[in-house]
Amino acid sequence: MFPPFVEAASRDVCVTEFDASTHEAEAELVRELFPFCFALDSSMRLRMTGARWPNFDATVCVGASFFDLFEISRPLNVLTEAQISLCGGDVFLLTLRSRPNIKLRGQFVTREKSGQSGGLLFVGGPWITRISELSSNGLSLHDFPPHDPRGDFLVLLQAQESTLADLKLLAARLRATGVTLESRTKELERELEVRAQLEAQLRQSQKMEAIGRLAGGVAHDFNNILMAIHGYAALSLSRVSPSDPVRNWLEQIRSAADLAATLTRQLLTFSRQHVLRPEALDISNEVRQVEKLLRPLVGARITMIIHAPDDAGCAWADPSAIQQIVMNLALNARDAMPSGGELEISVAAVAADAQVAAPNVTSSEKGFIELRVRDTGVGMDEATKLRIFEPFYTTKEVGKGGGLGLSIVYGLVEQCSGTITVESRVGEGSMFRVLLPRVDREAPRAAEPVVIPVGGRGERVLLVEDEALVRRLLEQLLTRAGYQVTSHSEPAQALLAVERERSQPFELVITDVVMSGMSGPELSRCIEKIHGAVPTIFMSGHTEDEMFRAGGMAAHQRFMSKPFAPSELLTMARDLLDASRVPRTIKR
Repeated sequence: MFPPFVEAASRDVCVTEFDASTHEAEAELVRELFPFCFALDSSMRLRMTGARWPNFDATVCVGASFFDLFEISRPLNVLTEAQISLCGGDVFLLTLRSRPNIKLRGQFVTREKSGQSGGLLFVGGPWITRISELSSNGLSLHDFPPHDPRGDFLVLLQAQESTLADLKLLAARLRATGVTLESRTKELERELEVRAQLEAQLRQSQKMEAIGRLAGGVAHDFNNILMAIHGYAALSLSRVSPSDPVRNWLEQIRSAADLAATLTRQLLTFSRQHVLRPEALDISNEVRQVEKLLRPLVGARITMIIHAPDDAGCAWADPSAIQQIVMNLALNARDAMPSGGELEISVAAVAADAQVAAPNVTSSEKGFIELRVRDTGVGMDEATKLRIFEPFYTTKEVGKGGGLGLSIVYGLVEQCSGTITVESRVGEGSMFRVLLPRVDREAPRAAEPVVIPVGGRGERVLLVEDEALVRRLLEQLLTRAGYQVTSHSEPAQALLAVERERSQPFELVITDVVMSGMSGPELSRCIEKIHGAVPTIFMSGHTEDEMFRAGGMAAHQRFMSKPFAPSELLTMARDLLDASRVPRTIKR
């Protein structure tokens, strides 16, 4: 780093003590050549300083601690005298603590005496990178030692090595940070994907809820219309002789109304407003009924084959549930055959053995009714089969399906104490298999009497119905049956009539459940405050309300789901009146 004569002078000074026996000329030469030099004793305190220190920074003086005055910037992790000595001819970069902008560049030379360490001598000078730093730091060219190009080159090499090491350390930290960021990014992507799926499920659920409410409302209004059609057909049949050809037409009208009522029950089942009412059901007959609806829906490119023998037997199930199961499975098969194919629906009786029954099916001594729906469509892989019954899971395009059809089927099958399985291979189609416990066939029900029984004995009946068609029908029916009928379209008007007739209270109240201004149950409670418990029949185009399903009706109350046969209403009214023949106290 320094010219040879300088290095020789510094070595000569180092090998002798800085006391009275030291060659003063040589020591003075070092102080003049290196104005910012200093010597350290074994305790790392200054015992000699260069000529420039007294005027430049008085804190750098004999007796001061090296580590109180300077910070070693280079080499890194060098903190003790022994470590400094081991660095030998390495270039040091020192920072003056009192003036951090002042840095010294030089070397430590070891002074030895009798084989023992006798201290260190720092030889070097200020380190600047711009000429403007001379005036800003109070330096001059005389403060610098003689120039040695090889020393500068050594400094550059060491600085480059140190910088390279620092860059490698920084790069390692950046890589670690990058790995952490990449991991966190993937985690966030997964969280966003889950959130998007949940939002899609919420939107789908809200959409299905809205559709369900719409379906329930449509079914309610439609049931009122069917009530009028069915009722007037029954009234007409009571006036027509058995030999009249018009009778067959009226019976067809009533049958059509019954079929339409089945459709509204399916709507209410979809909207979860229909209570399942299982019975010994002929599954083959239900499949044949659904076939009429399915043929125009599956399209001309699909060949539909139905195997529904009369002797297959019965299962304990709800008619609307079975119809919805068949419809959903058939339409799912249709969607799996966009280019056409074959759809087969079959019903069969199977024995009650372990090989036939699925593990989760309740054992049945009478065997099972097997319903199969097979298609020749695209099929499914194993991953899809595992999730096919999950709500909102679908392989169809956006807008082509909500992913609820098969989950509804699964739920309905379970409610009927059955099980459903699927067999499928990609490109070979699918087969859904439903097993339902078989039961004995019930005895055929007696045909409904055509003549409407006259069950009234002059009792006063309050009829409250906001649908004019239904109100006029029931008014005529009850009047012809022998009742004194007072009818109103609004609950408020009916309540005023009750107030006016305190002295002659109504003996029976027949009211719709859903009405504007006041519901049927609310009207009933208001009447009870005036007359006490009055026999009441609630009617609704919706199915039985939650309060009624939970046992909320009193002993003097009944519920009828529209549409119903006229004879059903008259029978219920007569039974309820006969059971309630007890004196009532009129509240005043």
